[in-house]
Amino acid sequence: MNSNVSSHNTMAADAFRAHQYETFYREFDSPLMRQIRREAYGEDIGQHSWITAEELRHDGKLLCLGSSSRLLDLGSGPCGPLTFLISNSHCRGHGLDLSPSAIEAGYARAAELGIEALFSGQVADLNKSLPIGLGRFNSVLAVDVVLHLHDRKALFQEVFALLQPGGRFLLTDAGVLTGAVSDEEIRLRSVHGYTQFVPQGWNERFLEEADLRLLETQDRTSSVVRNANGRLVALRNHREELESLSGIASFATQSAYLTTVAELASWGAVSRIMYLAERTDAP
Repeated sequence: MNSNVSSHNTMAADAFRAHQYETFYREFDSPLMRQIRREAYGEDIGQHSWITAEELRHDGKLLCLGSSSRLLDLGSGPCGPLTFLISNSHCRGHGLDLSPSAIEAGYARAAELGIEALFSGQVADLNKSLPIGLGRFNSVLAVDVVLHLHDRKALFQEVFALLQPGGRFLLTDAGVLTGAVSDEEIRLRSVHGYTQFVPQGWNERFLEEADLRLLETQDRTSSVVRNANGRLVALRNHREELESLSGIASFATQSAYLTTVAELASWGAVSRIMYLAERTDAP
């Protein structure tokens, strides 16, 4: 394929994804969406991924968060997980996301939780160089975002530069190939835009090349199965309202997406892995 055509297609996919999420985030904290999250996850912390409050409580300990910590959340979305971690640890947190509506939702959530002084956020495209002037961080978090990036290796190198020596980087990747996947399953799994599936060892290699020492990995595929099925049930409980809000075609697409995600995860074909790494500097 001509490189110009390929680049145009990639940019078009990115633009579609940005528009799609922008529309979604405007309604993110409506009464209907809050109810759907409660039904889907059990505990609504403003998440829009495969993460749960229980998982985040554990991850806050892995990141060694405390009142003296500064945390960067890459691809923060509407900042639910970030504000949850700030509330629990009293750390300072900064979110980066492509969607202005998501960052606005983050500020609203921070005000609702009474942590405005500890929270900040800004619009940024993780497929480009990170904004200058961010400063240094004790911890960096990237929840289920790297599979939507074109060059995760470049991002890992930027994370190294942003971390204090001894700082920790925790990421989850829900696109690790651990079995056979068909082209149709890939299509259904990628309806939200550019999606990059990688083999086992891919993230480990790029973390090592970025001088980030891997401390721990954990298979969290079970959370994908549980949360995808929970979201499916919640969507079906509110089908009429959702079809009225976003259309019949959108509801059908989202249902097919969640069904495919749950099936691939339950079959062990696509896994969600957590990686905990640390910046270690030679004396």
